[in-house]
Amino acid sequence: MGASFGVCIPVEEFDPAAIAERQLKPYLQPIVDKNGTVVGSEALVRWIHPTDGFLLPGAFIPVFEKNGMIVEVDKYMWRCACEILASWKKKGSELFISVNISPKDFYFINVLEEIKKLTAEYGVSPSQLRIEITETVMMTEAELRMKTLSEFRKMGYIVEMDDFGSGYSSLNMLKDMPVDVLKIDMKFLSKSKDDGKAQTILQNIINLSEDLGIDSLTEGVETEDQFNTLNDMGCKLFQGYYFAKPMPL
Repeated sequence: MGASFGVCIPVEEFDPAAIAERQLKPYLQPIVDKNGTVVGSEALVRWIHPTDGFLLPGAFIPVFEKNGMIVEVDKYMWRCACEILASWKKKGSELFISVNISPKDFYFINVLEEIKKLTAEYGVSPSQLRIEITETVMMTEAELRMKTLSEFRKMGYIVEMDDFGSGYSSLNMLKDMPVDVLKIDMKFLSKSKDDGKAQTILQNIINLSEDLGIDSLTEGVETEDQFNTLNDMGCKLFQGYYFAKPMPL
């Protein structure tokens, strides 16, 4: 079957063998610099289902979150990323991979220790496995989360804040948050009726990140004009369909 957009796997039908048998696959979406050179990628999970074929996250991630399997899925994706980075290291590559950390991960496992063990096991440099969180991670036990993120940074990991600007508390948290990269989603400006205001907001977010010593990465870049405009604004990194869709290794 082709890509499935409407299929949603019922909780009772989920088979943990999806992980054991590697039906879940890491797809990589390239991240480029201002010259359009690939410098890394984000690891995104896809499911090659035995009967339903290729499934996008919307068809199964809610299931994993409901049945508690999301933590195992995240750990599996971290391991896959480390496996890929280890293979790249043998070829002399210094590309990085960003991996997502779900809010539930912090409740059920010691995220810092899990990732430390994986990078040590595969001989991966911490700077090449980037830690990507959303602001929802900080909604509870913020001080404890900040301490964990600070520890990640002390050890050489790069911490990215995803979907910056899409939530209500980003600016309030940013003054205290230990992050290295702001990931700005173009979608949160796409519905604007005033392009001038939208560009002003975007420019000021990029300026703000620069002033704070934080790199800016814009997601959802779909056209050459968007890329050129963002480049002129001083954005450092870019990700989106203009460059490439998520793809198998």
